[in-house]
Amino acid sequence: MNEKSLIISQFRHEVYRRFEQRADAVLDLVDGLTTAMAVESPVAVSESPLFRRRFSSVYDALDHGRLDLFWLRKLLNRHQPEAAETIAGYEVYAADCTEDEHTEAETLPDRHQTRKGRFAPKIIGHRYSWLSRLVQWRTSWCMPQDIERVTTASTDSQVAADQVKQLDKQSDRLKVVVADSLYSNVIFLSIFLTLQTVFALVRLRSNRVLYEEPPPRTGEEKGRPRTHGDKFDVGQPKRQPDRCQAITFLEQAVHLRAWHDLHFRQLPALVGLVLCIEFLKADGTPRFKRPIYLFWTGPATVALEDLCRMYLWRFAIEHMFRFLKQHMGLSTSRSPDPAHNALWMWCCALAYCQLLLIRQEVADQRPPWHARSVNGQTRPLTPRQVQRVALPFLLELGTPACPPQPAGKGHGRSLGHRPKPRPRYSVVRKGKAQAQSG
Repeated sequence: MNEKSLIISQFRHEVYRRFEQRADAVLDLVDGLTTAMAVESPVAVSESPLFRRRFSSVYDALDHGRLDLFWLRKLLNRHQPEAAETIAGYEVYAADCTEDEHTEAETLPDRHQTRKGRFAPKIIGHRYSWLSRLVQWRTSWCMPQDIERVTTASTDSQVAADQVKQLDKQSDRLKVVVADSLYSNVIFLSIFLTLQTVFALVRLRSNRVLYEEPPPRTGEEKGRPRTHGDKFDVGQPKRQPDRCQAITFLEQAVHLRAWHDLHFRQLPALVGLVLCIEFLKADGTPRFKRPIYLFWTGPATVALEDLCRMYLWRFAIEHMFRFLKQHMGLSTSRSPDPAHNALWMWCCALAYCQLLLIRQEVADQRPPWHARSVNGQTRPLTPRQVQRVALPFLLELGTPACPPQPAGKGHGRSLGHRPKPRPRYSVVRKGKAQAQSG
């Protein structure tokens, strides 16, 4: 066994120790998800040769399994790949939410109604906040670090802020959290006033208004000093940018402009930089209707091209969500117990982490119609390509989980037992002000 296989084996043993109950069955479930080609429901994973137990053990493990999340988060942070890329010396993390739709699940508590966009359909169910490390540029590889459910009493921004606070305590390395425009609010950004190692790079809507720093006071002025300077309309700035740069990014011409020393009205203490990213056609005209506007809370000396790469890398987490839902059944759990569904989410995340760690150890057996190289460079394996060949590798590696011990057939319910009907719960519809804050 080589050094990398030893690291993978160590990771599996430490994950095994983080399960306080049903550790053997849950680890078999994670291995089954790692090699699954399509997951229609959690019980379908029992057909995997790596799940050595009967199908009833799937729901028993999800119902009674317990995870030590505090140490698991530390474990995931410690086992990030050594080859994980950085930009300008910063580790790049993405914060985003994904839906777990349960439209007709009346017995599932704490469901709420959300909407992704102004004209998007309404979604009823649960919502989970993910924090993931972005691993390899121009690929969809991520390393999940934390998963938390957004309850009806909280918002996306509040949950993500708590996750970022925990990230700041994990290590002294410099980190950047990139997020979309739903996180450009006081609830999320205010935590970066106290964090030492984490900075934010969030998207701004084109109709946002920020403020410049107030001019210095003269000796004749009386009263309280001004908090805000002139208004700064993000979509139509009146003053000239402090920095400009023209670059070629992903074979496209890009014009970058930056304005320094700007802040939000409700958060004047957090002074940052606004960056405008505009993609251009060959004739110099804008390629898209609106540019991308970003707010950066870190040092203003970071190159504009690096900030551009940081944010555009964020879309890797969207591809991770798509892969988890299409090939690992992330949204297939239909239990009325929120803890059951949350453990299923963690199992999918751990299975994805295994794919990430073994991607350089498995055999390259991609189909002949899949491109192997681009511009003379070998293309890295995708999560799906690793999943196709993960089974022989895990069979050879072995598992720390104990083999099953059949206990015989259960007695079932006693004669005449009639369980009470499950309670029904109404859908919580958050107020407009609360929904916008997330």
